[in-house]
Order: sequence, then structure tokens, then C-alpha cells
Amino acid sequence: MGHLKVDVLTDLLLNAELSVPGATRGIRGRVHVMVPAMTLLGVGEEAAILRGYGPIDPATAAQLTADATSWRRILTDPITGRILATDPRDYRPTAAMIDHARLVHPECVFPGCTVPSEQADMDHTEDHAYGGGTIPENLAPLSPGHHRAKHHTRWQFVQNGDDTLTATSPAGHIYTVQPEGRMRPAPRALVKAATQNMTTLEEDLADCPF
Repeated sequence: MGHLKVDVLTDLLLNAELSVPGATRGIRGRVHVMVPAMTLLGVGEEAAILRGYGPIDPATAAQLTADATSWRRILTDPITGRILATDPRDYRPTAAMIDHARLVHPECVFPGCTVPSEQADMDHTEDHAYGGGTIPENLAPLSPGHHRAKHHTRWQFVQNGDDTLTATSPAGHIYTVQPEGRMRPAPRALVKAATQNMTTLEEDLADCPF
């Protein structure tokens, strides 16, 4: 009887419709299985890994993955098994990618913003919907408000490949955001006085609805 109660409770928690109108369904479990490509294709016998459990045989792996709703391609070192890269088509960055972006830019990369990167959104500088990859070179922290500004106004950002970003305001003013949160004017703006740069930035920010 005890086992039956547990089974019923588990089913209610994971699958039952709740009695509150409009409420979502119960929590859905997620199982992570890492399967070598050759094993998955049936031409290899290397063990798969069930997260939280350990190695499992190919037959069990095939059974667990038969109804998988999503897949991720992961490149690993054939000798050490260390993860080298994940599929850049995945939208969600890995924890390592997020840590890297936060270390490079401890603050929001929007010009003049000092919101800590831990409180910021992780933005794809080149929009993921338009082909921007989920790779360290295309990720940067933006505060929620400035994240919206980037996507709903004519502010533009470009990663320069050296951990700096170039931000262009709707008025055409250009700023270079340095790593470690330092912001410096782009080369073409060096002729402007520092006070003029600050006045220009204040004007740009005044036009930002976020």
C-alpha cells in the first residue's frame, strides 16, 4: 500500500491537472543522458552516462533516449572525455560561458551602465534568431532595461573579437566598451573632449525609453 501511495502522489505531482482554473500542469522531470554518437547509431558499444547515476549500457541508453524531446550536440576529447564545445545553435549558454562573460565584463556593457553582470541578462550580441551563435564571443551581460533597449530601439552592438564591444547609439555616436567594465571612446571619437563625450552620452541616454 505504501508503494501505491507513493506512485499515486508522484503521478499527481508530475502529471495531474491542478484544480485551480488556468493553473499549469505539475512539475515535469528531466533526464540527462550523454550517449556517444556511435553507440546511439548502434555501431559502437561505449557506455553512456546517466547524470546522477553513472555509466549505463547501450541498450538502456537507447530505451531512455527513444522518446527524447530534445537533443544537444557536445564535442568531447576522445581521450579524456572533457567537454570541448557545445552546439552553438543551442540558445541557452552553458554555466562556463556565463562565467566567462561575467569575468570579462563585470558590469552591463551598455555605455554608462554600472549594473553588476550577476544581475544582468546574458545577451546574444548578434541576435540568436538571426544566426548569432551561443559562443563566448557572442555573449555579453546587459541589464534587463538595456537588454530591452537593444532589441527595441536602434542601439547597435558589435563584438570586436578582443573582448571589446562597439556600441552605436540611434544618433550615430560610437562608444567602445572595454573588458573589466572600462568604457573608452572609439578611435574616431578620440578628437572629442571628454566633457563633450559625456554630454553626448547623456543625450543618448535621455532618448532611451528604458
